[in-house]
Amino acid sequence: MKIEVQAFINQIQDQTYLTDEYELPTPDPFVADGILAQLKPAIDKAIEKQALASFSVLTEYAGEPVKVTLETGIVNLPLQYIKKVNQFFELDDQAEVNLYLYVTSPLINRSNMRIDLIGTVASFEESAAANWTKIADLLTKDLEAVVIGSQAPKEEPVEKKAPAKKKAAPKKMATTKKKAPAKKTTAKKTATQKTTTKKITTKKKTTKKKTTKKAD
Repeated sequence: MKIEVQAFINQIQDQTYLTDEYELPTPDPFVADGILAQLKPAIDKAIEKQALASFSVLTEYAGEPVKVTLETGIVNLPLQYIKKVNQFFELDDQAEVNLYLYVTSPLINRSNMRIDLIGTVASFEESAAANWTKIADLLTKDLEAVVIGSQAPKEEPVEKKAPAKKKAAPKKMATTKKKAPAKKTTAKKTATQKTTTKKITTKKKTTKKKTTKKAD
């Protein structure tokens, strides 16, 4: 089964593909059988119609969510990342449609997701029994990884130390600039002659002494 990349994008964006979600209590034991019993009829029908499809089972383990999805696509990315598809193909390319198994849980690995390629949709029916066995084996390993992840010691979140507050620089006191006294501008005399002050000299009057002659 092949599809033009642009047509694939259109169907996903327009949500014209087959899809459904099933909620399931935590299987006891936590194995693949109960989960696949929900998914198998829907996937078989989609493959028979050669239709795009996405079917999921939602459950939980050790208080954490676990989502198992069987999905058709042209690249190993969940359909929710449809906007990234054109990074791998030209829009007018013809791409093979594959069936993928996605297991999503914070317990499964650091990326919270495990992706497995099952095979092409075109060849799935030719060996359907072998393909379902492959799916069961892969899902069993993924669920075991979830169990192991639940038993691992939880890493305590590292407390980030708040950066030391920088001491505020002391506020500078506002200084009022003293205005320099305005210079008095004296009109310049156009003449550069020196002014001489005449000294007034007062002549001392000499008093003549009168001599009186004595009588003989």
